[in-house]
Amino acid sequence: MTDFFKQNWTYLLGAALLHALFAAVFGLTMLSISRNAPPPVLAISAVVVDQTMLGAGTQKQQQARKEAAERERQAAEQREKEAKAEQQKKDDAQVKKDQEVKAQRDAEQRAEQERQVEVKQRQEQEQKRVQEEQQVREKQEVDRKRAADTQRQQQAEAEKQRVADIERKQKEEAQRRKAADDARVQATRENELKNQIAEEEGRSQAENAGLLNQYIGLIQQQVVRNWNRPPTARSGIECQVKVAQTPTGVVLSAQVVTCNGDDAVKQSIEAAVLRSSPLPPPPDPRLYERNLVFVFKPAD
Repeated sequence: MTDFFKQNWTYLLGAALLHALFAAVFGLTMLSISRNAPPPVLAISAVVVDQTMLGAGTQKQQQARKEAAERERQAAEQREKEAKAEQQKKDDAQVKKDQEVKAQRDAEQRAEQERQVEVKQRQEQEQKRVQEEQQVREKQEVDRKRAADTQRQQQAEAEKQRVADIERKQKEEAQRRKAADDARVQATRENELKNQIAEEEGRSQAENAGLLNQYIGLIQQQVVRNWNRPPTARSGIECQVKVAQTPTGVVLSAQVVTCNGDDAVKQSIEAAVLRSSPLPPPPDPRLYERNLVFVFKPAD
């Protein structure tokens, strides 16, 4: 009901005004009739009424009322038309306003949709750009790793080849040195053998010439001269003595190997050898021996 009054209040207001106007016209008409009514006639007066005139007045009043009612009706219709026109104008304005609001709302919605579409497109473009950059970085990283692996492989192969070359050169150098060493050792051996043969031949020649016996005799004589005969020494002493000496004849050690004397005799002989240092040189250098053995046999 409240919504009905809110939606049709203009029509209800016009109908109320129209009824109020009818009531006012009716009241004015009644007031006009009462004012134009003939004065009251005393009961004692006698009035002659003309029926024709009375009928004519009544018709005029009725005609006037009809005309007034017609005018009021026309005025009410005019007001109703004007009210309807005003309401239609308001309705048209409201419809136009609603249409404008709707058009603006639609425009805003379209703008928002376009903005969202643009935002989505920008996001998709940004995402695509990020993905492309990521793909580029990943490809670059793959290429870098592949290049690094290739470089490491090349370096490893180069290092392997370098090591192989070094090992080959070292092996060749070792073989060359070994060959040289073998040749040098062989030459040294041959030289030593030659020298040994020559020395043995020379020593044999010297021995055959009696130089070795002469050399041993010189050592025996020097040791006998430096011997202090102990009291326990008996006649006929004969001892074999081993002497270690340097090339210059310096005695390094002396040891009685076999002897027919007692310990005092042995010690006296070893002491005599030490006191005889340096021993006399051999008449031929080829007769030198580091470890020399001679027989100690003093004259009684």
